[in-house]
Amino acid sequence: MKISRSLITLLILLTTAAAFAGNEDKYVSAVQTFADNVLKYGKDTYGPKHTPLFVDGLNIYTYEPVKWKRDGKVWILSNLASQQNLFRVLVGLTALTDDAKYRRTAVEAIEYAFANLRSPNGLLHWGGHIAYDAQADALCMEQYSHELKCHYPYYGLMWQVNPQATRQFLETFWAAHILNWSNLEMNRHGSPKKQFGNPWANEYEGGPVFFWGTGLSFLNTGSDLFYAGAMLSGLSGEKAPLIWSKRLAYRYVETRNPKTGIGGYQFNQSKTAWCNGPSIRGDRAQYQYGDDFKGHFVVEGTLFPCYGNTPAVRPQICQFLLGEVLGDEGIDYTQWALEELTAWGKVAYRKKDNSFIPMLTDGTSMEGYVCKKDGYFGPKGRVLKAGRAGPMDFWTYALASRRTDDAFMWEMARSIVRGNDLGDIGVTAGDEPHLPDHTRCAAYAALLGFLELHRKTGKSAYLNLARKIGDNIVTNYFHEGFFVRSRKHLYTKFDALEPLVLLHLHCALKRKPATVPRVWPSTSFFHCPHDGKGRTYDNSVIYSRIIP
Repeated sequence: MKISRSLITLLILLTTAAAFAGNEDKYVSAVQTFADNVLKYGKDTYGPKHTPLFVDGLNIYTYEPVKWKRDGKVWILSNLASQQNLFRVLVGLTALTDDAKYRRTAVEAIEYAFANLRSPNGLLHWGGHIAYDAQADALCMEQYSHELKCHYPYYGLMWQVNPQATRQFLETFWAAHILNWSNLEMNRHGSPKKQFGNPWANEYEGGPVFFWGTGLSFLNTGSDLFYAGAMLSGLSGEKAPLIWSKRLAYRYVETRNPKTGIGGYQFNQSKTAWCNGPSIRGDRAQYQYGDDFKGHFVVEGTLFPCYGNTPAVRPQICQFLLGEVLGDEGIDYTQWALEELTAWGKVAYRKKDNSFIPMLTDGTSMEGYVCKKDGYFGPKGRVLKAGRAGPMDFWTYALASRRTDDAFMWEMARSIVRGNDLGDIGVTAGDEPHLPDHTRCAAYAALLGFLELHRKTGKSAYLNLARKIGDNIVTNYFHEGFFVRSRKHLYTKFDALEPLVLLHLHCALKRKPATVPRVWPSTSFFHCPHDGKGRTYDNSVIYSRIIP
């Protein structure tokens, strides 16, 4: 039997379309497989009491939950703060598949936590130093203190589950971490025991930054606080939390050096911080670097970057996203982030090797400096080096370009793309990009950066490269039905961002509106002494383990 040429052509087109659709759907399929496995193997089925909670992760071969060893005891970690991206994924899957079970399991975990894992003042038992031991049905901790650092929890879902408990948490989060409302002196640790009144009834005076206090005003915790205040305002309609949120965010703006415009990671000095053990206390940068930079104001808040060798982009991404979420009410966040990124790019970025130069915020280079003594920022002999701008920096500047249409943000994004061998996006957004046909890049932040450029320009080349990166994520990190750091790694962390990013890629390819929760630049951790390891992080001692 002969088949007409037109029928053959039609069959080819239908087959091609089906294959194309299947290629798009494979991202949802991978994420759904991951979620189904989490629901099957990752729930709290340990100890005398089985709860709706999740454990934080598991061995992808044995399905044993992640465990922490301290003082001869073994804890099975269930830390709600290390599951916020998982909850976003579950809600996103329900939106895409119409299967209510995914969102329902997230809701049940939050309901249980509000009912059983709250301190008397309303703080949740979660975060950097407190978790729930699913084996003993009890809290496990380094210390009974509350800490969030660039976690950016899913308050929208929490509000839907229990607005009263969410409001109490957000207000107490502020009250427990602000030490002095008149100048917003704050600390990364907050008390779950102390009772507080209405935080928004306090009076603010302001005053000079870099004042002496007892707290450590780290920007990672500070950004979680101003994120919390802004989100509470958006959810409740109240103005006061937003006012205080902006006051806190502006404290970091006030640290900017007038010559360079670069701001600090802290806005005060702590007289109680350990400089080199408990016997020497004060500003740790002043102690370790001050003698070698005479004539310069050297404190922790004038180091760029303060930690690591590239700048802290997550709080800036947070501000751009708050600006988008809040609309006209969020313009200040967008402007402050734009100003900060501009200063970094014009003063500290070196285009020829795509790197950020370590310096004081007044522009004094610290590149090549050799530490003369042991201290908080490293041992004697440590050499300060420039840090290569990578995918997170690209995402930051690509997002900034889309949100502001600032030409320099595009220029920075272009330079970082070229520095990472990802092609050339052109001098302006109107230029045709020249992107690689193939890439080994599998960084979720790079994928998000190209999605931002696609949203800004509508050019399919950016979406095509995002798809290639998504394919690499599935190939490299999706293994045995879970997302891991590589195919050699043993443990999956349920809070991984890759699944949520793949759902956004799916929506972009399908040209669907953003039906899944927003991607926030969150990073979760548990920090505590571990037998045989010292004081360490779960990300280092558990999720870094590879097959022997």
